[in-house]
Amino acid sequence: MNHRLLRRGLCAVALLAFLPQLVEGQGNAAAREAARARRDARREAVLQGADQPGRNNAAMAERVRVENTLREALARAVRQRLNLTDPQATRLMEVNRRFSEDRIKLARDEMRIRRDLRQSIAGGDSSRSPETARLLDDLLDTQRQRLELQQKEQAALSEFLTPEQRARYIAMMEQLRRRIQARADSIRGGDE
Repeated sequence: MNHRLLRRGLCAVALLAFLPQLVEGQGNAAAREAARARRDARREAVLQGADQPGRNNAAMAERVRVENTLREALARAVRQRLNLTDPQATRLMEVNRRFSEDRIKLARDEMRIRRDLRQSIAGGDSSRSPETARLLDDLLDTQRQRLELQQKEQAALSEFLTPEQRARYIAMMEQLRRRIQARADSIRGGDE
């Protein structure tokens, strides 16, 4: 449990580490706020450590605070870069909320499948070939589900965003996703 909480905290810190780069102009308030939250999250992670179970509630509260700060800063950055009106910004938040649970579930499933696949391959046991084949099929299925979810989300976004705004939004989210994945890979590389 503590290891999972620490990992989630590290992912939140990883997200915060790349947020200022999404915001144009490092001098603006959103970038400064994100940098401050990132420093606070790092300091808190060091202070709490994974071996202090009595501090789980405080760690969870801090994680929620950091995630909320990140979410708010990201929303400001998206609003600014896409030049959204108030109604567009509100609808974008609603669409994100509507699809976020499925997006998170698919990301978790894909991470689990990739982890299991790495373990299956690393074992070198040819008797695991059927398991490896099943995991590959599961990975492709998860990627197909993610694409379907993206198509549904894009259809919802097309109701209130211009094609240019959607293209910029897709680019921003893809850039963020790649950075998060690279950061997660580097963190995981340190664990293995």
